Amino acid sequence: MNTLQFWHGGNLRDYHNFRGNKKGHYEYGPGLYLTTHKPTAERYAKGSRSLYCVTVKPGNDINNAVLAYDILKSFVSSYVIRSQRSAVIERLQVHVKGGNVKAYIFNNLLCNAFAVKPSNTRRLRDFYVNHGIDYQIVDNPFGWGEQMMVLYNTNLITQITKP
Repeated sequence: MNTLQFWHGGNLRDYHNFRGNKKGHYEYGPGLYLTTHKPTAERYAKGSRSLYCVTVKPGNDINNAVLAYDILKSFVSSYVIRSQRSAVIERLQVHVKGGNVKAYIFNNLLCNAFAVKPSNTRRLRDFYVNHGIDYQIVDNPFGWGEQMMVLYNTNLITQITKP
């Protein structure tokens, strides 16, 4: 089985107990942020934090997933900030094809508009996992030619080591 290796600078003592992201700390979605660029993770590991090498099993990337529009609409009605619900629904309608919307478009709409309260980011993460989406791979987010993974499904972690 192939695995993916990433770095994380932070605290992974209780990574299965996702508490939600703080405001402004979920630019690419709610999850555990990992990078293939070790120096970036080292910068995040300063102070009381640590550097970790994280091994992840392959899974389903949000960039390759579609979700039923009706399910997305239901999520929006329950968890999007009330003042933004109709605007998010209008934007989603433009992207419906065959009753579905590409999952990464939904994620981008929510993240770019800060449409989900930090207290509901756990619900968004769980929503993705419950609908078969495990992570998002982002190419070159820091400009070093690296990849970043926003891991929604922490059950895919096979090993965590401190170098």
